Amino acid sequence: MLTTFRSFLLAPIAALTFLFMTPAQAEYIDYTDTWVDANPPANSGAGGFGINFTQSGNSFDFMFATFFIYDPATGSPDWVTAQLERAKGETSFTGNIYRTQGEPTTGPFVPRNTVNSAIGTVTFTPATSTTGTMAYVVNSVTTTLELKRMTLTENILDGSYWGGATVSGSNCTLSGDNGIFYNTIALNVTKQTGSTQVTYTFYLEDSETRYNYTCTLRGALVQEGRFQKVDNASYVCHSGSNKVVDGTANLSDIAATTQGIEGKWTSNRGLGNCREDVRFSGVIIP
Repeated sequence: MLTTFRSFLLAPIAALTFLFMTPAQAEYIDYTDTWVDANPPANSGAGGFGINFTQSGNSFDFMFATFFIYDPATGSPDWVTAQLERAKGETSFTGNIYRTQGEPTTGPFVPRNTVNSAIGTVTFTPATSTTGTMAYVVNSVTTTLELKRMTLTENILDGSYWGGATVSGSNCTLSGDNGIFYNTIALNVTKQTGSTQVTYTFYLEDSETRYNYTCTLRGALVQEGRFQKVDNASYVCHSGSNKVVDGTANLSDIAATTQGIEGKWTSNRGLGNCREDVRFSGVIIP
């Protein structure tokens, strides 16, 4: 498959490929979402508890968090914020927790009456793009929780998109299958009514024959927060009537963007230790 991908490079891009192959662009995950306890006590429902993360920065190394939790001393609802940062090369985010007190919205705002006090510390360590561990100290009480993204509504991504994909191949027997390749794509997403089955059909643009390759990934859709995934999806590609890929793939981090869609998948294409890592994005076609 990767050898076919390579042929999709347009001439201007092919001339510049070597400039971008080393080092590869770092991959950053946006943890912006509402997160909740992944293992709440039985029958508790964990009602009224959660954390909102908002990330920013070119490397997504800054995170602002709002906690809606319960005061460990009184059990009363509590709302505090935190500012976390991730050091270069690290995976965990660490920072201080603050409680801000000031004027209620029912009266005039008096800035001098606003008090911002540091009341603890927090560390968030992602395990995957949709799960992680949080340890925080508030009022000298330590709490450690396994977190997961909270699913609010399913993202309906059915539609047609135009965009691009980067393909990274490694550990493949054929040397031509290893490396980084760039592709223009058209994508159709369809989901069966009343079913979890979703189909992603990628048309890969050849420099001579448009839509020369058709790749279909199909499987059961799972929504995790604002991300979707399809584990063990069937993965088949054709060049005309010739089947060039017949394997499985794991799609993950599929998300709706303000302009369209983005996501990624990994696969060995049915070729042993060969590994294919694909990242794609596209804008919606009206």
